[in-house]
Amino acid sequence: MKRLLFPVAAGLLLSLGLVGACKNTSEAPTASGRDYYPLKVGTERVYDVVDRSYTNNRPTETRSQVREQLTESYQDATGALTYKLVRSSRALATDAWRVDSVQTLTVNAQNLLLTRSNWRTVELIFPVRDGAEWNKNAFNDRDTLVAVNRRYEAVGASVVAGARSYDNTLTTYDDDPNRNNLYQEFNSRQVFAKGIGPVLRESRALNYCQGTGGVTCQVGTNYIVSGKTHTETLAQ
Repeated sequence: MKRLLFPVAAGLLLSLGLVGACKNTSEAPTASGRDYYPLKVGTERVYDVVDRSYTNNRPTETRSQVREQLTESYQDATGALTYKLVRSSRALATDAWRVDSVQTLTVNAQNLLLTRSNWRTVELIFPVRDGAEWNKNAFNDRDTLVAVNRRYEAVGASVVAGARSYDNTLTTYDDDPNRNNLYQEFNSRQVFAKGIGPVLRESRALNYCQGTGGVTCQVGTNYIVSGKTHTETLAQ
């Protein structure tokens, strides 16, 4: 099996200091690569969603849509600029939207933080630099402080996502080298287009053929015994 991601070496120790944002503003500044995820109240993005579940290499596919809206901004207790992100979903383009979660995005000089269900992760670090690595869980208790589990790749590269092409993007990869091997794959990536924001999100949790359990398959042929993939592609 050809792995999509490469193991991550120990690297950058994420600074935990937060820097206050300017008051009375509803738009985050764009220095240091922050314009790869521009934040402005009133922004709305709609994503086409594809979920696939696999059993003995046969996928079952479900399609839907997700909408993200930045509805307000405020300063948190540390003075950092924070945005309310409302996610809604629908099965068909003709259905009404239903709110399924409310998240927040907090931006400062060092990073962009996403909080969902009281779980905070480091989405991006600044300045943006190809190959930079960091601990996405530095603000929660899932990993040790010095863990490295997210990195930048292909900063400035052009990407085609769905029916649209983007000239200047960056990609973040999440990978766990302790779990990825010939028999299983657990990883995710996000693509951000400069001046636009997230245009593609993909996650994979797959178990490949191990030559056991009564399943007729050949090891190393990408035969998926079980697993799921999730893809969100910017539609508008």
